[in-house]
Amino acid sequence: MRVCHVCNGHTADDSRVFHRTCCELAKAGYEVHLLARGNGTASYVEKGVMIHPLSESGSRMQRYTRASRVAQLAAELKPDLFHVHEPDLLGPVINRAGSQPVVYDVHESFLDMLAESTWLPMWGKPLARTAWDRWERRLVRRCAAVVTVTDTIAKRYSAIHPNVRVVANYPAWGNAGDLGCDVRDGRTCVIAGALNQDRGLSQAIEALAILSQRDLKVRLILAGPSVSNDYLKRLWDLAERLGVRQQVEYHGILSKEDALLFQKRADIGLVIYQPLLYCINSLPNKLVECMSLGLPVVFSNFPNYREIAEKSGAGIMVDPTKPEQIADAIESLVRDPDSARRMGEAGRAAVRDRFNWQVESIKLLDLYRQLIGVPGKGDGSIN
Repeated sequence: MRVCHVCNGHTADDSRVFHRTCCELAKAGYEVHLLARGNGTASYVEKGVMIHPLSESGSRMQRYTRASRVAQLAAELKPDLFHVHEPDLLGPVINRAGSQPVVYDVHESFLDMLAESTWLPMWGKPLARTAWDRWERRLVRRCAAVVTVTDTIAKRYSAIHPNVRVVANYPAWGNAGDLGCDVRDGRTCVIAGALNQDRGLSQAIEALAILSQRDLKVRLILAGPSVSNDYLKRLWDLAERLGVRQQVEYHGILSKEDALLFQKRADIGLVIYQPLLYCINSLPNKLVECMSLGLPVVFSNFPNYREIAEKSGAGIMVDPTKPEQIADAIESLVRDPDSARRMGEAGRAAVRDRFNWQVESIKLLDLYRQLIGVPGKGDGSIN
Protein backbone atom coordinates (compact mmCIF):
# COMPACT_ATOMS: atom_id res chain seq x y z
CA MET A 1 0.00 0.00 0.00
CA ARG A 2 1.50 3.28 -1.11
CA VAL A 3 1.10 6.44 0.96
CA CYS A 4 2.38 9.91 0.17
CA HIS A 5 3.24 12.56 2.74
CA VAL A 6 3.08 16.00 1.19
CA CYS A 7 5.02 19.04 2.44
CA ASN A 8 6.08 22.32 0.92
CA GLY A 9 7.85 24.15 3.74
CA HIS A 10 8.98 21.27 5.99
CA THR A 11 12.38 19.71 5.40
CA ALA A 12 12.99 16.07 4.53
CA ASP A 13 14.67 15.68 7.94
CA ASP A 14 11.72 17.02 9.95
CA SER A 15 11.28 15.30 13.31
CA ARG A 16 7.53 14.74 13.18
CA VAL A 17 7.06 14.24 9.46
CA PHE A 18 10.04 12.05 8.62
CA HIS A 19 11.62 10.63 11.78
CA ARG A 20 8.35 9.86 13.53
CA THR A 21 5.47 9.49 11.08
CA CYS A 22 7.08 8.34 7.83
CA CYS A 23 9.63 6.01 9.41
CA GLU A 24 6.96 4.45 11.65
CA LEU A 25 4.71 3.74 8.68
CA ALA A 26 7.61 2.29 6.69
CA LYS A 27 8.44 -0.04 9.60
CA ALA A 28 4.80 -1.14 9.64
CA GLY A 29 5.06 -2.23 6.02
CA TYR A 30 3.59 0.68 4.08
CA GLU A 31 5.34 1.99 0.97
CA VAL A 32 6.01 5.56 2.06
CA HIS A 33 6.83 8.51 -0.18
CA LEU A 34 7.69 11.98 1.13
CA LEU A 35 7.71 15.27 -0.74
CA ALA A 36 9.64 17.87 1.27
CA ARG A 37 12.44 20.40 1.00
CA GLY A 38 15.77 18.66 0.58
CA ASN A 39 19.12 18.56 -1.14
CA GLY A 40 19.49 17.70 -4.81
CA THR A 41 16.82 16.85 -7.34
CA ALA A 42 16.94 13.05 -7.55
CA SER A 43 14.70 10.89 -5.36
CA TYR A 44 16.45 8.70 -2.81
CA VAL A 45 15.62 6.17 -0.09
CA GLU A 46 16.38 6.79 3.56
CA LYS A 47 15.25 4.49 6.39
CA GLY A 48 12.80 2.78 4.07
CA VAL A 49 11.18 6.04 2.92
CA MET A 50 11.36 7.30 -0.67
CA ILE A 51 12.15 11.02 -0.46
CA HIS A 52 11.37 13.32 -3.37
CA PRO A 53 13.30 16.53 -2.59
CA LEU A 54 11.85 19.95 -3.36
CA SER A 55 13.96 23.04 -3.87
CA GLU A 56 14.03 25.87 -1.34
CA SER A 57 11.30 28.45 -1.87
CA GLY A 58 12.68 31.98 -1.95
CA SER A 59 9.70 33.56 -0.19
CA ARG A 60 6.36 32.78 1.40
CA MET A 61 4.61 33.84 -1.81
CA GLN A 62 6.74 31.50 -3.93
CA ARG A 63 5.91 28.66 -1.57
CA TYR A 64 2.18 29.32 -1.86
CA THR A 65 2.27 29.66 -5.65
CA ARG A 66 4.02 26.31 -6.10
CA ALA A 67 1.53 24.42 -3.91
CA SER A 68 -0.42 23.23 -6.97
CA ARG A 69 2.77 21.87 -8.57
CA VAL A 70 3.71 20.02 -5.38
CA ALA A 71 0.21 18.53 -5.17
CA GLN A 72 0.48 17.39 -8.79
CA LEU A 73 3.79 15.67 -8.07
CA ALA A 74 2.10 13.82 -5.22
CA ALA A 75 -0.83 12.80 -7.42
CA GLU A 76 1.54 11.42 -10.07
CA LEU A 77 2.80 8.92 -7.49
CA LYS A 78 -0.73 7.42 -7.42
CA PRO A 79 -0.81 6.71 -3.69
CA ASP A 80 -3.57 4.89 -1.86
CA LEU A 81 -3.61 7.71 0.72
CA PHE A 82 -2.41 11.33 0.86
CA HIS A 83 -1.15 12.76 4.18
CA VAL A 84 -0.95 16.58 4.08
CA HIS A 85 1.19 18.46 6.61
CA GLU A 86 0.62 22.10 5.61
CA PRO A 87 -2.58 24.15 5.22
CA ASP A 88 -1.68 25.71 1.87
CA LEU A 89 -1.43 22.22 0.32
CA LEU A 90 -4.79 20.95 1.54
CA GLY A 91 -6.95 22.35 -1.25
CA PRO A 92 -4.58 21.46 -4.11
CA VAL A 93 -4.13 17.88 -2.84
CA ILE A 94 -7.85 17.29 -2.27
CA ASN A 95 -8.58 18.52 -5.79
CA ARG A 96 -6.19 15.90 -7.21
CA ALA A 97 -6.86 13.03 -4.82
CA GLY A 98 -9.95 11.75 -6.57
CA SER A 99 -11.49 8.96 -4.49
CA GLN A 100 -8.32 8.38 -2.44
CA PRO A 101 -8.45 9.39 1.25
CA VAL A 102 -6.71 12.55 2.45
CA VAL A 103 -5.43 12.95 6.02
CA TYR A 104 -4.86 16.50 7.24
CA ASP A 105 -2.11 16.72 9.87
CA VAL A 106 -2.45 19.95 11.89
CA HIS A 107 0.87 20.67 13.60
CA GLU A 108 -0.20 24.16 14.70
CA SER A 109 -3.38 26.18 14.49
CA PHE A 110 -3.09 28.20 11.28
CA LEU A 111 -5.91 30.46 12.47
CA ASP A 112 -3.80 31.39 15.49
CA MET A 113 -0.74 31.92 13.30
CA LEU A 114 -2.70 34.34 11.11
CA ALA A 115 -3.71 36.30 14.20
CA GLU A 116 -0.07 36.64 15.31
CA SER A 117 1.52 37.01 11.87
CA THR A 118 3.96 39.83 11.18
CA TRP A 119 3.55 39.61 7.40
CA LEU A 120 -0.13 40.61 7.40
CA PRO A 121 -1.21 44.20 8.13
CA MET A 122 -3.23 44.58 11.32
CA TRP A 123 -6.37 45.59 9.44
CA GLY A 124 -6.14 42.49 7.23
CA LYS A 125 -5.86 39.87 9.98
CA PRO A 126 -9.59 39.57 10.88
CA LEU A 127 -10.48 39.29 7.19
CA ALA A 128 -7.78 36.66 6.59
CA ARG A 129 -8.89 34.62 9.61
CA THR A 130 -12.55 34.68 8.57
CA ALA A 131 -11.74 33.75 4.98
CA TRP A 132 -9.44 30.89 6.00
CA ASP A 133 -11.89 29.60 8.61
CA ARG A 134 -14.67 29.28 6.02
CA TRP A 135 -12.38 27.83 3.37
CA GLU A 136 -10.76 25.33 5.75
CA ARG A 137 -14.13 24.10 7.05
CA ARG A 138 -15.17 23.19 3.51
CA LEU A 139 -11.89 21.43 2.83
CA VAL A 140 -11.76 19.52 6.12
CA ARG A 141 -15.20 18.01 5.48
CA ARG A 142 -13.73 16.39 2.35
CA CYS A 143 -10.88 14.77 4.31
CA ALA A 144 -10.95 11.19 5.53
CA ALA A 145 -9.47 12.20 8.90
CA VAL A 146 -7.76 15.00 10.78
CA VAL A 147 -4.69 14.48 12.98
CA THR A 148 -3.69 17.09 15.57
CA VAL A 149 -0.87 17.35 18.09
CA THR A 150 -2.88 18.55 21.12
CA ASP A 151 -6.38 18.23 22.58
CA THR A 152 -6.68 22.02 22.41
CA ILE A 153 -6.33 22.04 18.63
CA ALA A 154 -8.48 18.90 18.32
CA LYS A 155 -11.48 20.67 19.89
CA ARG A 156 -11.86 22.99 16.91
CA TYR A 157 -11.69 20.19 14.34
CA SER A 158 -13.95 17.82 16.27
CA ALA A 159 -16.77 20.29 15.66
CA ILE A 160 -16.09 20.07 11.91
CA HIS A 161 -15.15 16.43 11.32
CA PRO A 162 -16.16 13.12 12.96
CA ASN A 163 -12.74 11.46 12.65
CA VAL A 164 -10.18 13.53 14.59
CA ARG A 165 -7.17 11.84 16.21
CA VAL A 166 -4.65 13.37 18.60
CA VAL A 167 -1.16 12.04 17.82
CA ALA A 168 1.15 14.05 20.04
CA ASN A 169 4.60 15.08 18.89
CA TYR A 170 6.52 13.22 21.59
CA PRO A 171 10.08 11.94 21.06
CA ALA A 172 10.96 8.31 20.52
CA TRP A 173 12.10 7.00 23.88
CA GLY A 174 15.03 5.00 22.51
CA ASN A 175 16.56 8.09 20.86
CA ALA A 176 16.94 9.81 24.21
CA GLY A 177 17.16 6.93 26.64
CA ASP A 178 20.17 5.32 24.97
CA LEU A 179 22.39 8.41 25.02
CA GLY A 180 25.29 8.38 27.44
CA CYS A 181 25.57 11.01 30.16
CA ASP A 182 28.24 13.67 29.77
CA VAL A 183 29.87 15.49 32.65
CA ARG A 184 28.00 18.75 33.17
CA ASP A 185 29.09 21.97 34.86
CA GLY A 186 25.76 22.55 36.60
CA ARG A 187 25.09 25.96 35.06
CA THR A 188 24.52 25.60 31.32
CA CYS A 189 21.12 26.36 29.81
CA VAL A 190 20.12 25.23 26.33
CA ILE A 191 17.70 26.32 23.63
CA ALA A 192 17.79 24.18 20.48
CA GLY A 193 15.52 24.38 17.46
CA ALA A 194 14.24 27.21 15.31
CA LEU A 195 15.64 30.43 16.73
CA ASN A 196 13.13 33.24 16.43
CA GLN A 197 11.38 35.83 18.56
CA ASP A 198 8.65 33.55 19.88
CA ARG A 199 11.26 31.30 21.58
CA GLY A 200 12.08 33.84 24.31
CA LEU A 201 15.75 34.25 23.38
CA SER A 202 16.01 37.92 24.32
CA GLN A 203 14.28 37.18 27.64
CA ALA A 204 16.81 34.39 28.30
CA ILE A 205 19.72 36.77 27.62
CA GLU A 206 18.20 39.35 29.96
CA ALA A 207 17.88 36.63 32.61
CA LEU A 208 21.60 35.88 32.24
CA ALA A 209 22.35 39.55 32.89
CA ILE A 210 20.18 39.51 36.03
CA LEU A 211 22.04 36.43 37.28
CA SER A 212 25.39 38.09 36.61
CA GLN A 213 24.30 40.96 38.84
CA ARG A 214 23.74 38.32 41.53
CA ASP A 215 27.30 37.03 41.01
CA LEU A 216 26.04 33.87 39.29
CA LYS A 217 27.49 33.26 35.83
CA VAL A 218 25.37 30.95 33.70
CA ARG A 219 25.99 29.91 30.09
CA LEU A 220 23.36 29.81 27.35
CA ILE A 221 24.09 27.51 24.42
CA LEU A 222 22.01 27.75 21.24
CA ALA A 223 21.65 25.60 18.14
CA GLY A 224 19.31 25.61 15.19
CA PRO A 225 18.31 27.66 12.16
CA SER A 226 17.68 31.35 12.71
CA VAL A 227 14.92 33.38 11.13
CA SER A 228 17.68 35.69 9.79
CA ASN A 229 21.27 36.78 10.32
CA ASP A 230 19.91 40.19 11.28
CA TYR A 231 17.94 38.64 14.14
CA LEU A 232 21.05 36.87 15.45
CA LYS A 233 22.99 40.12 15.26
CA ARG A 234 20.34 41.87 17.34
CA LEU A 235 20.64 39.11 19.95
CA TRP A 236 24.44 39.42 20.05
CA ASP A 237 24.13 43.21 20.34
CA LEU A 238 21.71 42.79 23.26
CA ALA A 239 24.07 40.36 24.99
CA GLU A 240 26.98 42.77 24.42
CA ARG A 241 25.07 45.71 25.91
CA LEU A 242 24.13 43.64 28.95
CA GLY A 243 27.69 42.39 29.44
CA VAL A 244 26.94 38.67 28.91
CA ARG A 245 28.10 38.15 25.32
CA GLN A 246 30.83 35.73 26.44
CA GLN A 247 28.20 33.57 28.14
CA VAL A 248 26.13 33.02 24.96
CA GLU A 249 27.31 30.46 22.40
CA TYR A 250 25.75 29.64 19.03
CA HIS A 251 26.62 26.25 17.54
CA GLY A 252 24.82 26.54 14.19
CA ILE A 253 22.47 24.02 12.62
CA LEU A 254 22.88 20.44 13.83
CA SER A 255 21.55 17.10 12.64
CA LYS A 256 18.80 15.47 14.67
CA GLU A 257 21.25 13.11 16.39
CA ASP A 258 23.80 15.84 17.10
CA ALA A 259 21.08 18.13 18.44
CA LEU A 260 20.08 15.50 20.99
CA LEU A 261 23.67 15.07 22.14
CA PHE A 262 24.08 18.84 22.24
CA GLN A 263 21.10 19.22 24.58
CA LYS A 264 22.20 16.25 26.67
CA ARG A 265 25.41 18.10 27.58
CA ALA A 266 23.46 21.00 29.12
CA ASP A 267 22.00 21.23 32.63
CA ILE A 268 18.72 23.12 32.15
CA GLY A 269 16.32 23.18 29.23
CA LEU A 270 14.68 26.55 28.53
CA VAL A 271 11.27 26.20 26.87
CA ILE A 272 10.06 29.77 27.32
CA TYR A 273 7.92 30.30 24.25
CA GLN A 274 6.17 33.66 24.26
CA PRO A 275 2.39 34.08 24.80
CA LEU A 276 1.31 33.98 21.16
CA LEU A 277 -1.86 32.06 20.35
CA TYR A 278 -0.19 29.36 18.28
CA CYS A 279 2.42 28.83 21.03
CA ILE A 280 -0.19 28.66 23.79
CA ASN A 281 -2.40 26.15 21.96
CA SER A 282 0.38 23.89 20.71
CA LEU A 283 2.98 21.82 22.54
CA PRO A 284 6.63 22.20 21.50
CA ASN A 285 8.42 18.91 21.05
CA LYS A 286 11.45 20.54 22.71
CA LEU A 287 9.66 20.46 26.07
CA VAL A 288 9.25 16.70 26.07
CA GLU A 289 12.59 16.22 24.34
CA CYS A 290 14.43 18.01 27.17
CA MET A 291 12.49 15.94 29.70
CA SER A 292 13.47 12.75 27.89
CA LEU A 293 17.12 13.74 28.22
CA GLY A 294 16.80 14.15 31.98
CA LEU A 295 17.05 17.95 31.94
CA PRO A 296 14.97 19.95 34.40
CA VAL A 297 12.98 22.47 32.37
CA VAL A 298 12.10 26.11 32.85
CA PHE A 299 8.84 26.34 30.94
CA SER A 300 6.10 28.80 30.00
CA ASN A 301 2.96 28.89 32.14
CA PHE A 302 0.64 27.67 29.36
CA PRO A 303 -2.03 24.97 29.96
CA ASN A 304 -0.58 22.36 27.57
CA TYR A 305 2.92 22.82 28.99
CA ARG A 306 1.64 22.56 32.57
CA GLU A 307 -0.26 19.37 31.75
CA ILE A 308 3.02 17.70 30.79
CA ALA A 309 5.82 19.31 32.79
CA GLU A 310 4.14 20.59 35.95
CA LYS A 311 2.15 17.41 36.59
CA SER A 312 5.32 15.38 36.07
CA GLY A 313 7.33 17.53 38.48
CA ALA A 314 9.83 18.07 35.69
CA GLY A 315 10.76 21.71 36.22
CA ILE A 316 9.77 25.24 37.13
CA MET A 317 6.96 27.23 35.52
CA VAL A 318 7.47 30.92 34.72
CA ASP A 319 5.86 33.87 33.00
CA PRO A 320 8.00 33.77 29.83
CA THR A 321 7.75 37.53 29.32
CA LYS A 322 9.48 38.28 32.65
CA PRO A 323 13.27 37.77 32.64
CA GLU A 324 13.40 38.07 36.43
CA GLN A 325 11.16 35.01 36.85
CA ILE A 326 13.31 33.11 34.36
CA ALA A 327 16.42 34.15 36.29
CA ASP A 328 14.87 33.07 39.60
CA ALA A 329 14.03 29.64 38.18
CA ILE A 330 17.52 29.13 36.74
CA GLU A 331 19.15 30.25 39.98
CA SER A 332 17.00 27.86 41.99
CA LEU A 333 18.10 24.93 39.82
CA VAL A 334 21.78 25.91 39.81
CA ARG A 335 21.97 26.46 43.56
CA ASP A 336 20.05 23.29 44.40
CA PRO A 337 21.53 20.57 42.16
CA ASP A 338 19.79 17.78 44.09
CA SER A 339 16.38 19.31 43.36
CA ALA A 340 17.40 19.84 39.72
CA ARG A 341 18.43 16.20 39.45
CA ARG A 342 15.13 15.00 40.93
CA MET A 343 13.17 17.13 38.46
CA GLY A 344 15.25 15.79 35.58
CA GLU A 345 14.68 12.21 36.69
CA ALA A 346 10.93 12.83 37.12
CA GLY A 347 10.67 14.25 33.62
CA ARG A 348 12.63 11.38 32.13
CA ALA A 349 10.43 8.82 33.90
CA ALA A 350 7.28 10.56 32.64
CA VAL A 351 8.53 10.37 29.05
CA ARG A 352 9.57 6.74 29.44
CA ASP A 353 6.19 5.72 30.83
CA ARG A 354 3.76 7.93 28.93
CA PHE A 355 4.91 10.86 26.82
CA ASN A 356 6.76 9.01 24.06
CA TRP A 357 6.31 8.27 20.37
CA GLN A 358 5.93 4.53 20.94
CA VAL A 359 2.62 5.25 22.68
CA GLU A 360 1.49 7.80 20.09
CA SER A 361 2.44 5.71 17.05
CA ILE A 362 -0.20 3.14 17.98
CA LYS A 363 -2.86 5.80 17.33
CA LEU A 364 -1.36 6.65 13.94
CA LEU A 365 -1.19 3.02 12.82
CA ASP A 366 -4.74 2.42 14.00
CA LEU A 367 -5.95 5.32 11.84
CA TYR A 368 -4.14 4.00 8.75
CA ARG A 369 -5.56 0.52 9.26
CA GLN A 370 -9.02 2.03 9.49
CA LEU A 371 -8.59 4.04 6.29
CA ILE A 372 -6.65 1.70 3.96
CA GLY A 373 -6.11 -1.53 5.89
CA VAL A 374 -3.03 -3.47 6.93
CA PRO A 375 -0.18 -3.83 4.40
CA GLY A 376 -0.37 -7.21 2.73
CA LYS A 377 2.15 -9.48 1.10
CA GLY A 378 4.20 -7.59 -1.44
CA ASP A 379 3.70 -4.24 0.27
CA GLY A 380 6.36 -2.70 2.43
CA SER A 381 9.35 -0.41 2.72
CA ILE A 382 11.20 0.69 -0.37
CA ASN A 383 14.58 -0.89 -0.96
